[in-house]
Amino acid sequence: MQQSLDIVIAWVDGQDVELQQKRQSYLRDTDVKIENTRYASNNEIYYNIASILKYVPYARHIYIVTDQQKPQWIDEFEQQGLVIKDQIRIIDHQVLFAGYQNYLPTFNSLSIEMMLWNIPDISPYFLYLNDDFFFNSPSALEDFIVNDQIKIYGHWSSSTALKIKFKWRDWLNKTLNKTPKAKYTMAQMLSADVVGLNRYFEIHHRPHVLVQSRLAAFFKAHPQLLIEQISPRFRSFYQLLPVGLSNHLCIQNHKAILLPDVDIAYLKNADGIDNFNQALQQTDIPYGCVQSLDQFTADQRQQVIDALNAKFKNYLPQSLLDQE
Repeated sequence: MQQSLDIVIAWVDGQDVELQQKRQSYLRDTDVKIENTRYASNNEIYYNIASILKYVPYARHIYIVTDQQKPQWIDEFEQQGLVIKDQIRIIDHQVLFAGYQNYLPTFNSLSIEMMLWNIPDISPYFLYLNDDFFFNSPSALEDFIVNDQIKIYGHWSSSTALKIKFKWRDWLNKTLNKTPKAKYTMAQMLSADVVGLNRYFEIHHRPHVLVQSRLAAFFKAHPQLLIEQISPRFRSFYQLLPVGLSNHLCIQNHKAILLPDVDIAYLKNADGIDNFNQALQQTDIPYGCVQSLDQFTADQRQQVIDALNAKFKNYLPQSLLDQE
């Protein structure tokens, strides 16, 4: 069994004017509506990486998947001696989509996640998390893998009602041209349905372990499905959840340990700041997530930043601390 894991973080700088223009040029050809906060970046990635350095001793490489971008102060982790040379690696979409570059550019997180198995030299098991996540307390490899079985936290849900909704919305789309909105739970159901399961193991936002070989083998056996899944430049109602696919393949092959979900420090809006800051001090809460900081007032945002800086100050780029 491997003693270390790579960690993959998807990141985008939504303030990049060139990227905004590129995204808008493709949006004109669709009826997709995108909230700007989906692409907002408020330095969350630095706290994500700092939390890995503080709490995840089994981390090997940290891969940042991005589109011709680079976090402004990312090199300071190495310059300050917080990581060894090349421990943090930028993976451009051109590299991620090697062999499939004609489906770029993409602004679709599901399409990007669908290709994570294609990162060169990625560890056999690897963790994937969004840039607004962080580890809140010490983590052990056994939180994710035991005896070549992955641990999946969640619960079983019936696919029946979602399948009925899927067929109905598919009919509306094909007959009345009413484009259905992509849904997280629908994508989970589809990830179980595609491997022949009639129920799905529902998961929530948190770090997840993926198995490179299972995804690579599945898409090698189903090349047309991969094309269909990575083609949409924006999230589609018809896309499945890649993490769910990896999970359900492991469940199907008796390589999964199913466990109830755990609480996380989840900050969704300003009303939760006090509870969030309190949760930062609780070692029984393993993970945290900060969403939509750009929607907070300056004072509210500073409360959160001050708490995160205090928690991770010895692992953060100095330029970030000087700014905040």
